[in-house]
Amino acid sequence: MDSAIGSGNPEALSLEDIEDRIEAAEETLDIIKLLTIIKTCNENGSQEDWDVPAEASLDAFYRVVKGGDADLILPKSTRATFFWSLKVWKEEEAIVEVALGCIAAIGAKGEECLEETVIAIDGNLIVDIMKQYQDEAAIQEQACLAIKGLAERDEMKQRLRAVEGIAAELKAAEGRITNERNKKYAGQAAAALGLQL
Repeated sequence: MDSAIGSGNPEALSLEDIEDRIEAAEETLDIIKLLTIIKTCNENGSQEDWDVPAEASLDAFYRVVKGGDADLILPKSTRATFFWSLKVWKEEEAIVEVALGCIAAIGAKGEECLEETVIAIDGNLIVDIMKQYQDEAAIQEQACLAIKGLAERDEMKQRLRAVEGIAAELKAAEGRITNERNKKYAGQAAAALGLQL
């Protein structure tokens, strides 16, 4: 079960080699390689055992971005890649949580060709995930933080404001979040969208 990684890269990436590639990319803070690995995992989402490297590569990206350069300009389609992960791995709770965390972590960072990415952002998907995982407080938290992060970019804020039921879902999330300190995330997401809960 091999998959090519990266355009122009003649090497095949086997499931057995992927862990080493993830570690190497994280050690060198290479977000482009990590994004390529995430895309490869998404492409292989229907194959057995790709969930483990999908989660690991998303976790590595999260750590790199959280600890990295605040002025980082992300490669084209970064946000779209995470939304793709949400679609492919929607039934995998741990992957959903970390993909939402990646969206939240990049917040207002710039992205090459952002106007193209905005088109690929489906705010309905986040609302659907919040409904699907009503009993998972951590996913509710990460979804709120992802919405807040996306809303920091005006072009995405407008798309999210247009999602039917987003205010109601944020209000519901406030009650679903069990950590008292983190209940504020729902209100912060709503405020970022210019909505009242």
